[in-house]
Amino acid sequence: MLMKNKQQGFGLIEVMVSLLILAIAVLGFAAMQGQAIKATDESLERTQSLIMMRNMGEKIRLNPTAITSYQTAINSPSTTVPTVSCGLYGSATTTCTPAQLATAESYIFTQDMSNHGFTVNLHPCPSTGGQNANNIMYSWCLISAWGETRPTIGTNADKNCLTSQVTNDDDSITKGGIYHPKATCMFMEIT
Repeated sequence: MLMKNKQQGFGLIEVMVSLLILAIAVLGFAAMQGQAIKATDESLERTQSLIMMRNMGEKIRLNPTAITSYQTAINSPSTTVPTVSCGLYGSATTTCTPAQLATAESYIFTQDMSNHGFTVNLHPCPSTGGQNANNIMYSWCLISAWGETRPTIGTNADKNCLTSQVTNDDDSITKGGIYHPKATCMFMEIT
């Protein structure tokens, strides 16, 4: 007489399918965790940069006559301490000119930014009318970048932070000063 046996337990195929589904779920979780870490790192970079840039922005606003001195000292940072420290290191000092103060403040700022892995530049903002002194919309952009991005304005989407002003027509305000898609940077407008 023939007896039919009922299968009991799990077969090898069911176990393998279960392991495959579990492996896919674990890989998906690991990918999500990686993206979360990347977003957290980007947030930390932006926060550190913003704090230091706001501090420097206030110093520039308090010393507007030395804007070109700030631009020179920030865009071409010195590796040596300025000869006149303007009392910024806690030492007694004589009276400084606005340009000397700008140089001393910029030195400290660029050193701090560099210590945190940032590069920084000060440029006329795109789409604010150029350097025309009669233009009330004219302003400066303090740009901080990290990673592969440079703190510059231009057309290279892989390297520049912001897009440049394209034309002088009515649409130029919407075309210039936009972050490039791959840029890891931020800018602050200083008026």
